[in-house]
Amino acid sequence: MDHYVRSKTWISNQHGGEILSTRTDGKGGNFAYSSEEKQAWQSDPASYIEYRKGLELELQTLYSKTQTSSALQASSRAQYQADMERRLKDKPELLGDLLPDFPPLCKRLTPGPGYLEALTSPKVNVITTGIDAIEETGVVTSCGTHRAVDAIICATGFETNPGGGFPIIGRHGVNLREKYSERPETYLGISTNGFPNFFQSLGPNSFQGAGSLLITMEQVHTYVAEIISRMAYDNIGLVEPKGSQVRNFTRFCDKYFERTVYSAECASWYKSSPPGSSLEERKRGRVTALWPGSSLHALKALQKVRWEDYDLHSYDGNDFGWFGNGWVMDEQKHHIDSAALIGYLDRTEFVDEVDTNSPHDA
Repeated sequence: MDHYVRSKTWISNQHGGEILSTRTDGKGGNFAYSSEEKQAWQSDPASYIEYRKGLELELQTLYSKTQTSSALQASSRAQYQADMERRLKDKPELLGDLLPDFPPLCKRLTPGPGYLEALTSPKVNVITTGIDAIEETGVVTSCGTHRAVDAIICATGFETNPGGGFPIIGRHGVNLREKYSERPETYLGISTNGFPNFFQSLGPNSFQGAGSLLITMEQVHTYVAEIISRMAYDNIGLVEPKGSQVRNFTRFCDKYFERTVYSAECASWYKSSPPGSSLEERKRGRVTALWPGSSLHALKALQKVRWEDYDLHSYDGNDFGWFGNGWVMDEQKHHIDSAALIGYLDRTEFVDEVDTNSPHDA
């Protein structure tokens, strides 16, 4: 088998530490929990939660790895290199073809359980020379060599540029894809000016390079739900982030990533550059995929809507439309619901309880 490698990258097993290593004999990848474990967790849900918390805590304490000068970045780099050397011990010459010079996490880590071990097989030829042409009978590399093949399997990647995808038309007929293609700018990765009532999950500068992506996606949905709820009950028909705050967030992102490994020179889908850019320009492109902080930071930042960062307009031109008609709905129901009408009498939290053991109350 001929295996063509286009570029170098860091290859490391998934997170999970000793648990993952023990369960997979150091190979990484997925594994199956035993029926006994599942039964034990079903009988004792609290122990299952504790197990999940242990895994989550490890994931959430690794963000300093993304900072260029951090001790964790340095130790991780040494650990990853040692692991690649160990897994390539049967063909040590391959290390020079695969080990990159940019720091880990500059581009997304490649887990690849069993991949490096497969490359050391005597049945595999690793070819790093660029491909010039595909002919009827084989592959021709830039050095002029023709290698016969029976079948070709292509791994060409996928489109991640924020300027790609189906058209989304905003104010004045502007296509969001065209706006994003030159310089993707958003407010918190969720919305952008010129596109009222448009909110997106995993937009520019919202992805997690290190940390939990799922919890940030859930928080985004809660955030958008809060906006929709206010629109429904406060007579609001249009919500749009202020252009100044879109620009402020984008400038913050650019400044923030200067101190991270993401800004090192590497060909990464975390970055984007104008159409037609050269490979070297793309390596130095703006980091437009990632959130400027940890996933825990994202949870805090998206905990509540900062309404002062948005322009709001009423649904029907009545800016006081939220006020209603002077009645509350419970007053107009046919059957009186005392709990709904005078439930305020149940509120006693404003009354301080007297602590008879306190000397100040004596």
